[in-house]
Amino acid sequence: MQIKRILMIWLLLSFPMTIASADSGATNSSTMTLDQAVSYALAHSPDLQAAQSEITRREGIAATARSGLLPQVDVFGDMNHTYYDHAFPPATSPQTIRFDDMIYTAGAELKFLVWDFGQTANELTAARDRIQAAQSLQNRRKQEVIYTTAALYLKTLTYDDLINAAISTQKSLQSLLRQTRELADAGRAVPADVLKVSTRLAEIESDLATLDAGRQTSLSQLAAAIGWEDEPPRLQYEPPEADFSARYENAEALISKAFAQRPDLRSQESEIDAAIHQETAARSSRWPRAELRAGAYEYAAADPVSSLGNSGPKPDSAVGDLAVGLHISMPLFDAGRRSGQIQTAAAQTELARTAERKLRLNIAKEVRSALADLESAQKRVQATQESVVQANEVLRNEKLKYAAGRSVINFVLDAEATLLTHESRLRQAQRSMRITQLVLDLDVGNIDPAAVASGAP
Repeated sequence: MQIKRILMIWLLLSFPMTIASADSGATNSSTMTLDQAVSYALAHSPDLQAAQSEITRREGIAATARSGLLPQVDVFGDMNHTYYDHAFPPATSPQTIRFDDMIYTAGAELKFLVWDFGQTANELTAARDRIQAAQSLQNRRKQEVIYTTAALYLKTLTYDDLINAAISTQKSLQSLLRQTRELADAGRAVPADVLKVSTRLAEIESDLATLDAGRQTSLSQLAAAIGWEDEPPRLQYEPPEADFSARYENAEALISKAFAQRPDLRSQESEIDAAIHQETAARSSRWPRAELRAGAYEYAAADPVSSLGNSGPKPDSAVGDLAVGLHISMPLFDAGRRSGQIQTAAAQTELARTAERKLRLNIAKEVRSALADLESAQKRVQATQESVVQANEVLRNEKLKYAAGRSVINFVLDAEATLLTHESRLRQAQRSMRITQLVLDLDVGNIDPAAVASGAP
């Protein structure tokens, strides 16, 4: 069953490539196949570009969180003008005191996290979980872009079907108009019959103009969905499929499959993991934090003077110090800041779990609805196929009777209108059937971007 489904999607999305790449100079006179439209959308869709930017943003957050686990080195420099005329720095021997108005200091300090009860590690894990959530969500966006592109493409082809049916009726009415004029000239039909056929022909021409406007609107929507910035492309026409004998699993099996492979559900589960780790990190912030710190410092003065006066030795113009130690900090009072962070993180965890449960309920609802719509569409196609056959037979009989003078033109025109109605319904039902299959595949998560041709038009 899985092989059958993959084959169905491949047949839908893998029409033959017939035009060169749009980036290499495709013109509006070229035609675009469905797989080319999908490939172009995957490369240029604004929604997918925004999803990729979100992944990049979260990767930056993860890099920031990871830096807390690595050594960090700062360099600095100071220039101070002092006024120590009557006081000595505390705990300093007079023999080593040097005086100068301008003191220059330069140094480097190393900081390395030793232990913080997993706070930084959990923050990093949460950031990585959010990257995974964004990547899964991007995969879902790809499925949605494929579905939207295919649905709009098929919708545009539906207008082509309706236009073709209307043109076929138009040609039939034009032939009937010539026949009616010949019969009227021969005295076998009244002139009013010619007027009736001409009026019906004008209505068909008006319908054609309306259908063409609808087709242009649908084509513009497709161009916007795939990110096409030039004139809307011409689509390669493919006739609707007549065989809709595909069978699907029952609703419960499809729901279980959707739970296993829907990327947006995987994304929400990653969001739950991220929220849990963020909450753990917030709780760890209440515990002590230990850091290893080391520094090298250099002090310099332009003209240092010893505290012993001129009788003492001339002091050096520069001296250096080294320092290393373990720094431990313990939060005592922060006016409720950490408690607020813990409360926020715990609430975020509950929100993520609620969103995941709501998504599962929506998935089950969507799959059941799509499966019901698919079954209804299959029955509608079968019914309209039978009605088209009957309408064709009725029209043929009415034309024969009218040519033999045993019927009136009204019956022929009614039969023409009935045939056009049933043919239009059949074309719409066939395209709707394909779109409904796409909806079900989207709800189950069966639309695989990797199965689409890689070359963009």
